[in-house]
Amino acid sequence: MKQDQKSQATTTVTPELIFQVASGFMAAKHLFVANEVGLFVQLADGPATLDTLSSSTGVARRRLRILADAMVALGFVERHGDLYQNAPITETFLTGRTPADLRPFLRFWNRISYPAWTKLEEAIRTGQAQGRVTWPEETQRIVSEGVAVIQAAPSQASPPPMTLGTTGGFWTLAGALVRG
Repeated sequence: MKQDQKSQATTTVTPELIFQVASGFMAAKHLFVANEVGLFVQLADGPATLDTLSSSTGVARRRLRILADAMVALGFVERHGDLYQNAPITETFLTGRTPADLRPFLRFWNRISYPAWTKLEEAIRTGQAQGRVTWPEETQRIVSEGVAVIQAAPSQASPPPMTLGTTGGFWTLAGALVRG
């Protein structure tokens, strides 16, 4: 490649994709936590202030503001002045008020799948499963509910980028990470 072509290629290439992928876990964890503390369910009755949400979720106002504002930035919550409200996608899928309730799916990813993925590097380096897991009844219930949501998802819904379906790559890898 000629020097002027190298310069031109360098100026049009940005690290945006690297930053987006590398920081993606932060957005996911915010979404998982908002689901776990019941933020979306509390907003299902309509707009609310941080004080009201803090009281109803049991999360300190300052920390709840960080979480709620992250949900605004990600498009799951809307803010109008001092009032927060669910975005339409959140109303439909994350409040438990429609048959399309994805809260168990998020709970599954937060409590079971996400922790397993933290062991990916070691599994890749060693080729070894990263521990034997015996799940208590509550965890088994979360797994069952999460998998049921995944399997029942409408065919027009796009699976997450790393999900290769309910068989094959993703589940094989996830299983290897948690089984010994």
